[in-house]
Amino acid sequence: MTQFYRKGIEMVDKVIDIVLEAGKLMNNRDFQVESKDSVSNLVTTADLSVQAFLESRLLPLVENSYFLGEENFKIAKDKPCQWIVDPIDGTANFVRDMGASVISVALVKEGEPVLGVIYNPYRNEMFYAEKGKGAFLNGKPIRVSARPLERSVICTAFCLYNKNFAKPCINILEEVYKKCDDFRRIGTAALELAYLACGRVDLYFEMRLFPWDFAAGEILIREAGGFIGTVEYETPVFHRPIPIICANTRENYEYLRKVVEKEVPKIPYTE
Repeated sequence: MTQFYRKGIEMVDKVIDIVLEAGKLMNNRDFQVESKDSVSNLVTTADLSVQAFLESRLLPLVENSYFLGEENFKIAKDKPCQWIVDPIDGTANFVRDMGASVISVALVKEGEPVLGVIYNPYRNEMFYAEKGKGAFLNGKPIRVSARPLERSVICTAFCLYNKNFAKPCINILEEVYKKCDDFRRIGTAALELAYLACGRVDLYFEMRLFPWDFAAGEILIREAGGFIGTVEYETPVFHRPIPIICANTRENYEYLRKVVEKEVPKIPYTE
């Protein structure tokens, strides 16, 4: 696959090669599973091995950077660059061998994503973007769709790890479903955001995502011409969980944001 994206020795090329290597670790089905804070929130020994590999290889690429991973949520405020990584987004899918799990890597500089890579090893699909250079899938430029609301598909979820927030999520979906075409629930936020960036889906909302869930998808969507935001903040932030609102067009984004803010005018959690 290298020939489809190789442009030399740019940073994105180095990250892609590292992520490809990490993807091989996901082929090993001999892993152990544990629950974290709920029976739905799983971690496997594969998550831990992929994250350890990525940390060891990514940190040397950028001087004075630090690593923020799902299995190691520690903020280092004194360093301007952070690698934000989900070693296996869609761990529940991974445990069930459903073929819908990805590795997500973003480089964030002074609060802004400058590089994002999302890799689906099951379909050998490498999504990537750099600030100001566009978004790509296996070396080919991608763009969000131009579908109007009535032809749009929305990806969403119901706040699995805290079902107390399920009702407003259901209310939002019910309202949007009246006007859009259909909805999907894939079980991995990073992959759903990548699908929005390449035009496979058109709208996205999730009540509570952590930085590793959306950081790489954020730059992919922006570089692909889409729109992404949150509640309370002007743009997504990377020090806490937040709601995420995305759409292919400005018109669809403003509509979805209005529906979301009616149900969720302020972020209803701190952690």
